[in-house]
Amino acid sequence: MHASAIHDLVDGTVVAAVMPSTVADSGADRGVPVLMPLTDLARGSVAGRAAVALVDEREVFADPATVLRGIAAVRERGFAVAVRIAESASRATVVLALVEPEVVVVPAEALVASDVRAATTLLSLRAHCERTNSVVLAEGVDSDLHREAALAHGIGFGCGAALHTVEGKADPSSPRGGLFHEPTWSAPLDDATATPFRILSAGRERVRSGKGLLVSMSADLEARAGESGPDTVALGTFQHHDHFTGAARRRWMSMADTLAHVAVFAVGFGTSASGPDLVPIEPHDPLVDEWNVILLGESFACALSALDLHRRTAGGEREFEYVVSYDREAVARAARATLSRPRPVPVEIPPSS
Repeated sequence: MHASAIHDLVDGTVVAAVMPSTVADSGADRGVPVLMPLTDLARGSVAGRAAVALVDEREVFADPATVLRGIAAVRERGFAVAVRIAESASRATVVLALVEPEVVVVPAEALVASDVRAATTLLSLRAHCERTNSVVLAEGVDSDLHREAALAHGIGFGCGAALHTVEGKADPSSPRGGLFHEPTWSAPLDDATATPFRILSAGRERVRSGKGLLVSMSADLEARAGESGPDTVALGTFQHHDHFTGAARRRWMSMADTLAHVAVFAVGFGTSASGPDLVPIEPHDPLVDEWNVILLGESFACALSALDLHRRTAGGEREFEYVVSYDREAVARAARATLSRPRPVPVEIPPSS
């Protein structure tokens, strides 16, 4: 099995290669960037190569915490990130916001589709590329129809049976080769200790309130989650596991049945066979001092983030300082910071003698 050459759709120049795992292909020998699986790049040595970490959209939703930590790790090493999105997938909008890829791989078949979902995905892709200057490449360009459709969508690169290698034309002008004609950019790479409140409160007015108002605001946001579409990511932080009870627990259990990914974070959580992903956090994690409800969907993004002041109001309620944001980029950063929390190391109990 060989890597797939990525061509300039106009002149046929080879600008990069998509390398399957377990393959040592000659694509890298041509001096062009190699798109290789995130897991391989994260654990392997790529000295002397211009590499781009490739992750599938489905992987992001299957295990967001592991994937996002892997992406942060390869970005710290200076590598770009590519995301392969599925045909007509509205969740692609959420994935693009969470990952902020420098390269987006789209199926060529989606480019010739005329259904509304495909159009929505492609319009979201255009918005992402305009904001980040990301590169888009079409995968599966197996006919002239695919090639023409890609060009009609403003896509300049692709791979597939209809494209042929133009020998001797791969002459990259930069370490990343001809795939990147201009710089790309994404949201700031927050450090591992960043929390939603720290991210969302920067430059925003903080308001002080008792617990009662926050309960009502959280319930309203949680109700909206079900209206924001099945491809929504919903995250909640409850400080300690005994706060996750009653009506709030029932709402989050219900959300887990309908949304793409639902996770709640607190000290003392164990595993759960059903419902939302219960994520334990370390007692010393600064996230313990926060109350967060974060929603990131195809067309809706909102976060309520509150910091526990560890004191009481005049009425005897616990007092918090909170912010609310509908800024999609800020909400996505808060979601990344939450999903990427370091997980406690499981304590091994020795067998009884």
